[in-house]
Amino acid sequence: MSADRAGSWATRIPNGFWAVLGLIVWGLAVTALLDRTPYGLDEATARAVLFLWSISDQVASPIVTLGVPDFRAVYLIPAGVLFSGSLLAAKLCTLLIVIATAIGLYRWRLGRGDSETPLLASGLLLLSPLTITAIDHIAIGTFLLLTFLLGAWADDSYRLSRIRFGGFYFSQLLLAIAAVSLHPAGLAYPLVLAYSWLRDRPAEPRAAAIIPGRERTHVLVGVGIATLIGLALAGGWPHQGWFDNPVTVLAQDIFEFHSESTFGDVLTWVLGVVLLLAVLGALWGARAQILADRFAATLVLAVAIAALTADASYTLLVLVLLLYWGFPLLLHVRVGKAAGFAGQRGVAFALLIVLSTSFLSADRARYQRLQQGPELSVQDRLIQALAATVQQSHPVAAQPGMVTEDEKSKSGPRVASQWPGRTMIACRCSTLPLPPSSEDQAKFIANLRGLDYVVFDPQNPVNRELSRDFALLGGASAETVTLQTGGVVLRLHPAGPPAPAPGLRG
Repeated sequence: MSADRAGSWATRIPNGFWAVLGLIVWGLAVTALLDRTPYGLDEATARAVLFLWSISDQVASPIVTLGVPDFRAVYLIPAGVLFSGSLLAAKLCTLLIVIATAIGLYRWRLGRGDSETPLLASGLLLLSPLTITAIDHIAIGTFLLLTFLLGAWADDSYRLSRIRFGGFYFSQLLLAIAAVSLHPAGLAYPLVLAYSWLRDRPAEPRAAAIIPGRERTHVLVGVGIATLIGLALAGGWPHQGWFDNPVTVLAQDIFEFHSESTFGDVLTWVLGVVLLLAVLGALWGARAQILADRFAATLVLAVAIAALTADASYTLLVLVLLLYWGFPLLLHVRVGKAAGFAGQRGVAFALLIVLSTSFLSADRARYQRLQQGPELSVQDRLIQALAATVQQSHPVAAQPGMVTEDEKSKSGPRVASQWPGRTMIACRCSTLPLPPSSEDQAKFIANLRGLDYVVFDPQNPVNRELSRDFALLGGASAETVTLQTGGVVLRLHPAGPPAPAPGLRG
Protein backbone atom coordinates (compact mmCIF):
# COMPACT_ATOMS: atom_id res chain seq x y z
CA MET A 1 0.00 0.00 0.00
CA SER A 2 2.81 2.38 0.86
CA ALA A 3 4.47 1.59 -2.45
CA ASP A 4 1.24 2.50 -4.27
CA ARG A 5 1.02 5.79 -2.38
CA ALA A 6 4.66 6.56 -3.20
CA GLY A 7 4.04 5.75 -6.86
CA SER A 8 0.97 8.00 -7.03
CA TRP A 9 2.90 10.80 -5.29
CA ALA A 10 5.69 10.50 -7.84
CA THR A 11 3.23 10.69 -10.74
CA ARG A 12 1.78 13.92 -9.35
CA ILE A 13 5.15 15.68 -9.62
CA PRO A 14 5.07 17.70 -12.87
CA ASN A 15 7.70 17.10 -15.51
CA GLY A 16 10.67 19.37 -15.08
CA PHE A 17 10.11 19.92 -11.35
CA TRP A 18 13.51 18.60 -10.34
CA ALA A 19 15.19 20.58 -13.12
CA VAL A 20 13.59 23.81 -11.88
CA LEU A 21 14.52 22.95 -8.30
CA GLY A 22 18.11 22.28 -9.36
CA LEU A 23 18.30 25.61 -11.20
CA ILE A 24 16.98 27.43 -8.12
CA VAL A 25 19.61 25.79 -5.90
CA TRP A 26 22.30 26.58 -8.46
CA GLY A 27 21.16 30.20 -8.66
CA LEU A 28 21.30 30.61 -4.88
CA ALA A 29 24.78 29.09 -4.81
CA VAL A 30 26.00 31.39 -7.58
CA THR A 31 24.67 34.41 -5.69
CA ALA A 32 27.18 33.62 -2.93
CA LEU A 33 29.97 33.78 -5.53
CA LEU A 34 29.11 37.25 -6.81
CA ASP A 35 31.23 40.25 -5.96
CA ARG A 36 29.19 42.93 -4.18
CA THR A 37 31.69 45.72 -4.89
CA PRO A 38 31.31 48.06 -7.89
CA TYR A 39 34.50 46.76 -9.51
CA GLY A 40 35.38 44.11 -12.06
CA LEU A 41 33.28 45.58 -14.88
CA ASP A 42 34.63 46.62 -18.24
CA GLU A 43 33.90 50.07 -19.63
CA ALA A 44 31.27 48.93 -22.14
CA THR A 45 29.35 47.09 -19.41
CA ALA A 46 29.44 50.08 -17.09
CA ARG A 47 28.08 52.36 -19.81
CA ALA A 48 25.22 49.99 -20.60
CA VAL A 49 24.26 49.84 -16.92
CA LEU A 50 24.47 53.62 -16.52
CA PHE A 51 22.28 54.10 -19.57
CA LEU A 52 19.58 51.97 -17.94
CA TRP A 53 19.79 53.80 -14.63
CA SER A 54 19.56 57.19 -16.34
CA ILE A 55 16.35 56.18 -18.15
CA SER A 56 14.79 54.76 -15.01
CA ASP A 57 15.65 57.86 -12.96
CA GLN A 58 14.60 60.22 -15.77
CA VAL A 59 17.86 62.12 -15.73
CA ALA A 60 20.02 63.35 -18.57
CA SER A 61 21.06 60.48 -20.82
CA PRO A 62 24.78 59.62 -20.74
CA ILE A 63 24.69 58.98 -24.51
CA VAL A 64 25.87 62.55 -25.10
CA THR A 65 29.04 62.06 -23.07
CA LEU A 66 29.52 58.28 -22.98
CA GLY A 67 28.16 57.24 -26.38
CA VAL A 68 25.56 54.66 -27.42
CA PRO A 69 25.63 51.47 -25.27
CA ASP A 70 25.48 47.99 -26.72
CA PHE A 71 22.38 45.79 -26.72
CA ARG A 72 22.94 44.57 -23.18
CA ALA A 73 21.04 47.67 -22.13
CA VAL A 74 17.91 46.12 -23.68
CA TYR A 75 18.40 42.69 -22.09
CA LEU A 76 18.91 44.30 -18.66
CA ILE A 77 15.81 46.52 -18.81
CA PRO A 78 14.00 44.59 -15.99
CA ALA A 79 16.89 45.19 -13.59
CA GLY A 80 17.27 48.84 -14.60
CA VAL A 81 13.57 49.66 -14.31
CA LEU A 82 12.70 47.72 -11.16
CA PHE A 83 15.98 48.13 -9.25
CA SER A 84 17.59 51.31 -10.51
CA GLY A 85 21.01 51.91 -8.99
CA SER A 86 21.54 48.28 -7.97
CA LEU A 87 24.50 46.61 -9.61
CA LEU A 88 23.59 43.34 -7.89
CA ALA A 89 20.21 43.37 -9.64
CA ALA A 90 21.94 43.65 -13.01
CA LYS A 91 24.09 40.64 -12.13
CA LEU A 92 21.06 38.63 -11.06
CA CYS A 93 19.35 39.54 -14.32
CA THR A 94 22.44 38.22 -16.11
CA LEU A 95 22.07 35.03 -14.07
CA LEU A 96 18.55 34.62 -15.47
CA ILE A 97 19.95 35.21 -18.96
CA VAL A 98 22.43 32.37 -18.36
CA ILE A 99 19.63 30.06 -17.20
CA ALA A 100 17.58 30.90 -20.29
CA THR A 101 20.62 30.27 -22.49
CA ALA A 102 21.34 26.89 -20.87
CA ILE A 103 17.71 25.82 -21.28
CA GLY A 104 17.74 27.03 -24.88
CA LEU A 105 20.91 25.10 -25.68
CA TYR A 106 19.48 21.99 -24.05
CA ARG A 107 16.22 22.23 -26.00
CA TRP A 108 18.01 23.00 -29.26
CA ARG A 109 20.29 19.97 -29.09
CA LEU A 110 17.42 17.79 -27.91
CA GLY A 111 15.42 18.86 -30.94
CA ARG A 112 18.34 17.92 -33.18
CA GLY A 113 18.24 14.30 -32.05
CA ASP A 114 20.89 14.34 -29.30
CA SER A 115 19.11 12.82 -26.32
CA GLU A 116 22.07 11.81 -24.12
CA THR A 117 24.52 14.66 -23.72
CA PRO A 118 22.53 17.96 -23.64
CA LEU A 119 21.71 17.56 -19.94
CA LEU A 120 25.33 16.76 -19.03
CA ALA A 121 26.63 19.58 -21.21
CA SER A 122 24.21 22.07 -19.64
CA GLY A 123 25.25 20.99 -16.16
CA LEU A 124 28.93 21.43 -16.96
CA LEU A 125 28.23 24.82 -18.52
CA LEU A 126 26.48 26.03 -15.37
CA LEU A 127 29.28 24.71 -13.14
CA SER A 128 32.01 26.28 -15.24
CA PRO A 129 33.95 29.09 -13.53
CA LEU A 130 33.88 30.88 -16.87
CA THR A 131 30.07 31.07 -16.68
CA ILE A 132 30.12 32.34 -13.10
CA THR A 133 32.70 34.97 -14.02
CA ALA A 134 30.52 36.01 -16.95
CA ILE A 135 27.59 36.52 -14.56
CA ASP A 136 29.71 38.48 -12.10
CA HIS A 137 31.12 40.74 -14.83
CA ILE A 138 27.85 40.98 -16.82
CA ALA A 139 29.98 39.81 -19.74
CA ILE A 140 28.97 39.98 -23.38
CA GLY A 141 29.36 36.25 -24.10
CA THR A 142 26.14 35.09 -22.43
CA PHE A 143 24.07 37.77 -24.17
CA LEU A 144 25.69 36.90 -27.49
CA LEU A 145 24.84 33.21 -27.08
CA LEU A 146 21.22 33.99 -26.25
CA THR A 147 21.03 36.29 -29.29
CA PHE A 148 22.33 33.50 -31.54
CA LEU A 149 19.76 31.08 -30.09
CA LEU A 150 16.88 33.50 -30.51
CA GLY A 151 18.05 34.28 -34.03
CA ALA A 152 18.14 30.62 -35.04
CA TRP A 153 14.68 30.06 -33.55
CA ALA A 154 13.31 33.16 -35.35
CA ASP A 155 14.79 31.96 -38.65
CA ASP A 156 13.21 28.51 -38.32
CA SER A 157 9.87 30.02 -37.30
CA TYR A 158 9.90 32.46 -40.20
CA ARG A 159 10.62 29.72 -42.71
CA LEU A 160 7.69 27.68 -41.33
CA SER A 161 5.20 30.53 -41.03
CA ARG A 162 5.49 31.62 -44.70
CA ILE A 163 4.18 35.09 -43.89
CA ARG A 164 5.97 37.92 -45.66
CA PHE A 165 7.13 40.74 -43.41
CA GLY A 166 5.69 39.04 -40.35
CA GLY A 167 6.89 39.37 -36.80
CA PHE A 168 9.61 36.76 -37.23
CA TYR A 169 11.03 38.66 -40.21
CA PHE A 170 11.58 41.80 -38.16
CA SER A 171 12.72 39.75 -35.17
CA GLN A 172 15.60 38.44 -37.27
CA LEU A 173 16.58 41.97 -38.26
CA LEU A 174 16.43 43.19 -34.65
CA LEU A 175 18.53 40.25 -33.47
CA ALA A 176 21.05 40.92 -36.24
CA ILE A 177 21.40 44.49 -34.97
CA ALA A 178 21.76 43.19 -31.41
CA ALA A 179 24.42 40.62 -32.27
CA VAL A 180 26.57 43.03 -34.27
CA SER A 181 26.37 45.75 -31.62
CA LEU A 182 27.47 43.35 -28.88
CA HIS A 183 30.71 41.94 -30.29
CA PRO A 184 32.61 41.52 -33.58
CA ALA A 185 31.70 37.81 -33.40
CA GLY A 186 28.07 38.90 -33.71
CA LEU A 187 28.71 39.39 -37.42
CA ALA A 188 28.48 35.62 -37.70
CA TYR A 189 24.69 35.67 -37.31
CA PRO A 190 23.79 37.96 -40.27
CA LEU A 191 26.48 36.32 -42.42
CA VAL A 192 25.15 32.79 -41.83
CA LEU A 193 21.58 34.02 -42.18
CA ALA A 194 22.30 35.64 -45.54
CA TYR A 195 24.25 32.61 -46.76
CA SER A 196 21.43 30.24 -45.80
CA TRP A 197 18.93 32.28 -47.81
CA LEU A 198 21.26 32.28 -50.78
CA ARG A 199 21.82 28.51 -50.75
CA ASP A 200 18.73 27.05 -49.07
CA ARG A 201 15.72 29.30 -49.48
CA PRO A 202 12.19 27.96 -48.97
CA ALA A 203 9.44 28.12 -51.56
CA GLU A 204 7.85 31.51 -52.22
CA PRO A 205 4.77 32.25 -50.09
CA ARG A 206 1.47 32.13 -51.92
CA ALA A 207 0.34 35.52 -50.67
CA ALA A 208 1.32 38.50 -52.79
CA ALA A 209 4.07 40.74 -51.47
CA ILE A 210 3.32 44.30 -50.39
CA ILE A 211 6.74 45.30 -51.72
CA PRO A 212 7.55 43.94 -55.19
CA GLY A 213 10.27 41.32 -55.38
CA ARG A 214 11.10 37.85 -54.17
CA GLU A 215 11.14 36.87 -50.53
CA ARG A 216 14.86 36.08 -50.69
CA THR A 217 15.56 39.62 -51.90
CA HIS A 218 13.51 41.07 -49.05
CA VAL A 219 15.42 39.02 -46.48
CA LEU A 220 18.86 39.79 -47.91
CA VAL A 221 18.18 43.52 -48.16
CA GLY A 222 16.78 43.59 -44.63
CA VAL A 223 19.74 41.66 -43.21
CA GLY A 224 22.16 43.98 -45.00
CA ILE A 225 20.48 47.10 -43.62
CA ALA A 226 20.32 45.59 -40.12
CA THR A 227 24.02 44.74 -40.25
CA LEU A 228 24.90 48.30 -41.25
CA ILE A 229 22.79 49.68 -38.40
CA GLY A 230 24.49 47.30 -35.97
CA LEU A 231 27.91 48.39 -37.19
CA ALA A 232 26.92 52.03 -36.77
CA LEU A 233 25.75 51.39 -33.20
CA ALA A 234 28.93 49.45 -32.42
CA GLY A 235 31.07 52.34 -33.67
CA GLY A 236 34.01 50.08 -34.31
CA TRP A 237 33.74 48.46 -30.84
CA PRO A 238 36.03 51.07 -29.20
CA HIS A 239 36.27 49.18 -25.90
CA GLN A 240 37.12 45.83 -27.51
CA GLY A 241 40.63 44.45 -27.15
CA TRP A 242 42.26 42.73 -30.11
CA PHE A 243 44.89 40.15 -30.96
CA ASP A 244 45.41 38.50 -27.60
CA ASN A 245 46.77 34.94 -27.49
CA PRO A 246 43.87 32.66 -28.55
CA VAL A 247 45.64 29.51 -27.25
CA THR A 248 46.70 30.32 -23.70
CA VAL A 249 43.51 32.24 -22.97
CA LEU A 250 41.54 28.98 -23.32
CA ALA A 251 43.34 27.39 -20.36
CA GLN A 252 43.31 30.60 -18.34
CA ASP A 253 39.58 31.23 -18.69
CA ILE A 254 38.04 27.75 -18.87
CA PHE A 255 40.06 26.23 -16.01
CA GLU A 256 40.91 29.45 -14.12
CA PHE A 257 44.55 28.49 -14.56
CA HIS A 258 46.94 31.40 -14.03
CA SER A 259 50.65 30.63 -14.10
CA GLU A 260 53.19 32.18 -11.77
CA SER A 261 56.31 30.37 -13.00
CA THR A 262 58.01 29.17 -16.15
CA PHE A 263 56.60 25.69 -15.66
CA GLY A 264 53.15 27.21 -15.27
CA ASP A 265 53.56 29.07 -18.55
CA VAL A 266 54.47 25.83 -20.30
CA LEU A 267 51.50 24.05 -18.74
CA THR A 268 49.21 26.88 -19.86
CA TRP A 269 50.41 26.42 -23.43
CA VAL A 270 49.96 22.65 -23.21
CA LEU A 271 46.39 22.94 -21.91
CA GLY A 272 45.60 25.58 -24.51
CA VAL A 273 46.92 23.43 -27.35
CA VAL A 274 44.95 20.42 -26.08
CA LEU A 275 41.76 22.47 -26.00
CA LEU A 276 42.44 23.88 -29.45
CA LEU A 277 43.00 20.38 -30.84
CA ALA A 278 39.77 19.29 -29.16
CA VAL A 279 37.94 22.11 -30.94
CA LEU A 280 39.38 21.08 -34.30
CA GLY A 281 38.48 17.46 -33.60
CA ALA A 282 34.93 18.43 -32.67
CA LEU A 283 34.57 20.47 -35.86
CA TRP A 284 35.77 17.57 -37.98
CA GLY A 285 33.75 14.90 -36.20
CA ALA A 286 30.52 16.92 -36.17
CA ARG A 287 30.97 18.60 -39.56
CA ALA A 288 27.81 17.03 -40.99
CA GLN A 289 25.71 18.25 -38.04
CA ILE A 290 27.26 21.71 -38.18
CA LEU A 291 26.58 22.15 -41.89
CA ALA A 292 22.94 21.12 -41.38
CA ASP A 293 22.42 23.33 -38.30
CA ARG A 294 22.40 27.09 -38.82
CA PHE A 295 22.90 27.78 -35.11
CA ALA A 296 25.95 25.51 -35.02
CA ALA A 297 27.31 27.16 -38.17
CA THR A 298 26.80 30.57 -36.57
CA LEU A 299 28.64 29.40 -33.46
CA VAL A 300 31.61 28.09 -35.46
CA LEU A 301 31.94 31.28 -37.51
CA ALA A 302 31.61 33.34 -34.33
CA VAL A 303 34.49 31.38 -32.75
CA ALA A 304 36.63 32.07 -35.83
CA ILE A 305 35.91 35.81 -35.67
CA ALA A 306 36.27 36.00 -31.88
CA ALA A 307 39.71 34.35 -32.12
CA LEU A 308 40.92 37.77 -33.32
CA THR A 309 39.93 39.21 -29.94
CA ALA A 310 40.70 36.17 -27.73
CA ASP A 311 38.57 37.54 -24.91
CA ALA A 312 36.09 35.98 -22.50
CA SER A 313 33.40 35.84 -25.20
CA TYR A 314 35.74 33.78 -27.37
CA THR A 315 36.44 31.24 -24.62
CA LEU A 316 32.74 30.94 -23.72
CA LEU A 317 31.83 30.23 -27.35
CA VAL A 318 34.60 27.62 -27.51
CA LEU A 319 33.37 25.99 -24.29
CA VAL A 320 29.81 25.75 -25.63
CA LEU A 321 31.08 24.25 -28.88
CA LEU A 322 33.11 21.64 -27.00
CA LEU A 323 30.35 20.70 -24.56
CA TYR A 324 27.41 20.46 -26.95
CA TRP A 325 29.13 19.24 -30.12
CA GLY A 326 32.41 17.75 -28.93
CA PHE A 327 31.23 15.84 -25.86
CA PRO A 328 28.71 13.69 -27.82
CA LEU A 329 31.56 12.41 -29.99
CA LEU A 330 33.10 10.74 -26.94
CA LEU A 331 30.06 8.48 -26.66
CA HIS A 332 31.24 6.71 -29.81
CA VAL A 333 34.69 6.01 -28.37
CA ARG A 334 35.05 2.39 -27.29
CA VAL A 335 37.60 1.13 -24.76
CA GLY A 336 38.91 -2.21 -25.97
CA LYS A 337 36.32 -4.86 -26.78
CA ALA A 338 34.31 -4.46 -23.59
CA ALA A 339 30.57 -4.21 -24.12
CA GLY A 340 29.64 -2.89 -20.67
CA PHE A 341 29.29 0.65 -19.39
CA ALA A 342 33.06 1.08 -18.97
CA GLY A 343 33.70 0.07 -22.53
CA GLN A 344 30.91 2.09 -24.15
CA ARG A 345 30.74 5.19 -21.94
CA GLY A 346 33.98 4.99 -19.95
CA VAL A 347 35.83 7.82 -21.71
CA ALA A 348 32.89 10.21 -21.57
CA PHE A 349 32.21 9.39 -17.91
CA ALA A 350 35.87 9.85 -16.94
CA LEU A 351 35.98 13.24 -18.66
CA LEU A 352 32.74 14.21 -16.95
CA ILE A 353 34.26 13.45 -13.54
CA VAL A 354 37.49 15.34 -14.34
CA LEU A 355 35.68 18.44 -15.63
CA SER A 356 33.16 18.50 -12.78
CA THR A 357 35.91 18.21 -10.17
CA SER A 358 38.03 20.85 -11.86
CA PHE A 359 35.14 23.30 -12.20
CA LEU A 360 33.95 22.81 -8.62
CA SER A 361 37.50 23.27 -7.29
CA ALA A 362 37.81 26.53 -9.22
CA ASP A 363 34.43 27.69 -7.88
CA ARG A 364 35.49 26.88 -4.33
CA ALA A 365 38.74 28.80 -4.80
CA ARG A 366 36.72 31.75 -6.10
CA TYR A 367 34.56 31.71 -2.97
CA GLN A 368 37.65 31.67 -0.75
CA ARG A 369 39.14 34.61 -2.64
CA LEU A 370 35.95 36.59 -2.22
CA GLN A 371 36.09 36.02 1.54
CA GLN A 372 39.54 37.60 1.55
CA GLY A 373 38.45 40.53 -0.61
CA PRO A 374 37.95 41.02 -4.33
CA GLU A 375 40.89 40.78 -6.70
CA LEU A 376 41.14 44.13 -8.43
CA SER A 377 42.86 44.97 -11.69
CA VAL A 378 45.37 47.81 -11.76
CA GLN A 379 42.70 50.08 -13.20
CA ASP A 380 40.17 49.09 -10.54
CA ARG A 381 42.73 49.75 -7.80
CA LEU A 382 43.27 53.22 -9.21
CA ILE A 383 39.53 53.88 -9.38
CA GLN A 384 39.19 52.55 -5.82
CA ALA A 385 41.81 55.05 -4.64
CA LEU A 386 39.84 57.82 -6.34
CA ALA A 387 36.61 56.62 -4.74
CA ALA A 388 38.28 56.63 -1.30
CA THR A 389 39.52 60.18 -1.87
CA VAL A 390 36.07 61.33 -2.97
CA GLN A 391 34.53 59.58 0.04
CA GLN A 392 36.81 61.54 2.38
CA SER A 393 35.98 64.89 0.82
CA HIS A 394 32.27 64.12 0.23
CA PRO A 395 31.20 61.38 2.69
CA VAL A 396 28.49 59.04 1.42
CA ALA A 397 27.07 56.23 3.54
CA ALA A 398 25.76 53.83 0.93
CA GLN A 399 26.02 50.18 0.09
CA PRO A 400 28.62 49.50 -2.63
CA GLY A 401 26.98 49.30 -6.01
CA MET A 402 23.88 51.22 -4.82
CA VAL A 403 22.81 54.81 -5.52
CA THR A 404 20.36 56.15 -2.94
CA GLU A 405 17.77 58.88 -3.39
CA ASP A 406 19.76 61.22 -1.12
CA GLU A 407 22.85 60.80 -3.27
CA LYS A 408 20.89 61.62 -6.41
CA SER A 409 19.82 64.97 -4.94
CA LYS A 410 23.35 65.97 -3.92
CA SER A 411 25.85 67.64 -6.20
CA GLY A 412 29.17 65.97 -5.54
CA PRO A 413 32.57 66.43 -7.12
CA ARG A 414 33.08 66.25 -10.85
CA VAL A 415 35.66 63.84 -12.23
CA ALA A 416 37.24 63.42 -15.65
CA SER A 417 38.27 59.82 -16.25
CA GLN A 418 39.77 57.62 -18.92
CA TRP A 419 37.12 55.09 -17.81
CA PRO A 420 34.10 57.34 -17.12
CA GLY A 421 31.52 54.56 -16.86
CA ARG A 422 33.45 52.46 -14.36
CA THR A 423 34.47 55.56 -12.40
CA MET A 424 30.91 56.87 -12.17
CA ILE A 425 29.63 53.57 -10.74
CA ALA A 426 32.50 53.23 -8.26
CA CYS A 427 32.67 56.76 -6.86
CA ARG A 428 28.98 57.64 -7.40
CA CYS A 429 29.78 61.09 -8.72
CA SER A 430 29.45 63.07 -11.94
CA THR A 431 32.06 61.76 -14.36
CA LEU A 432 33.07 62.98 -17.80
CA PRO A 433 35.54 61.72 -20.40
CA LEU A 434 39.04 63.16 -20.36
CA PRO A 435 39.36 66.72 -21.65
CA PRO A 436 41.15 67.16 -24.98
CA SER A 437 44.78 68.21 -24.98
CA SER A 438 45.65 71.62 -26.37
CA GLU A 439 48.76 73.51 -27.38
CA ASP A 440 47.20 76.63 -25.88
CA GLN A 441 47.65 76.41 -22.11
CA ALA A 442 44.90 78.93 -21.43
CA LYS A 443 42.45 76.91 -23.52
CA PHE A 444 43.46 73.71 -21.72
CA ILE A 445 42.86 75.35 -18.33
CA ALA A 446 39.46 76.51 -19.56
CA ASN A 447 38.60 72.90 -20.48
CA LEU A 448 39.34 71.89 -16.88
CA ARG A 449 36.93 74.39 -15.39
CA GLY A 450 34.48 72.72 -13.02
CA LEU A 451 36.55 69.54 -12.61
CA ASP A 452 37.78 68.42 -9.19
CA TYR A 453 39.66 65.20 -10.06
CA VAL A 454 41.24 63.60 -13.10
CA VAL A 455 42.14 59.90 -13.37
CA PHE A 456 43.96 58.41 -16.35
CA ASP A 457 46.94 56.30 -17.42
CA PRO A 458 49.82 58.61 -18.43
CA GLN A 459 51.75 55.64 -19.88
CA ASN A 460 49.07 55.04 -22.48
CA PRO A 461 50.31 56.41 -25.83
CA VAL A 462 46.88 57.94 -26.43
CA ASN A 463 47.31 60.12 -23.33
CA ARG A 464 50.84 61.31 -24.06
CA GLU A 465 49.83 64.85 -25.03
CA LEU A 466 47.39 65.09 -22.14
CA SER A 467 50.07 63.97 -19.69
CA ARG A 468 52.36 66.68 -21.01
CA ASP A 469 49.67 69.35 -20.54
CA PHE A 470 49.10 68.35 -16.91
CA ALA A 471 52.85 68.35 -16.27
CA LEU A 472 53.01 71.94 -17.52
CA LEU A 473 50.29 72.98 -15.07
CA GLY A 474 52.54 72.34 -12.09
CA GLY A 475 51.74 71.13 -8.60
CA ALA A 476 49.90 74.31 -7.67
CA SER A 477 47.09 73.58 -10.14
CA ALA A 478 47.22 69.76 -10.38
CA GLU A 479 48.15 67.87 -7.21
CA THR A 480 49.03 64.18 -7.46
CA VAL A 481 46.81 62.20 -5.09
CA THR A 482 48.23 58.78 -5.98
CA LEU A 483 50.50 57.35 -8.65
CA GLN A 484 50.08 53.63 -9.31
CA THR A 485 50.82 51.06 -11.97
CA GLY A 486 47.38 51.60 -13.47
CA GLY A 487 47.66 55.37 -13.71
CA VAL A 488 47.45 58.57 -11.70
CA VAL A 489 44.78 60.47 -9.77
CA LEU A 490 45.08 64.25 -9.85
CA ARG A 491 43.26 66.78 -7.67
CA LEU A 492 42.71 70.04 -9.50
CA HIS A 493 42.85 73.38 -7.72
CA PRO A 494 41.01 76.30 -9.29
CA ALA A 495 43.18 79.20 -10.32
CA GLY A 496 43.03 82.18 -8.01
CA PRO A 497 41.42 85.44 -9.08
CA PRO A 498 43.64 87.71 -11.17
CA ALA A 499 45.57 90.39 -9.32
CA PRO A 500 43.87 93.80 -9.44
CA ALA A 501 45.33 96.30 -11.85
CA PRO A 502 47.43 99.01 -10.19
CA GLY A 503 45.53 102.24 -9.65
CA LEU A 504 46.31 105.36 -11.68
CA ARG A 505 48.35 108.00 -9.94
CA GLY A 506 46.95 111.47 -10.01
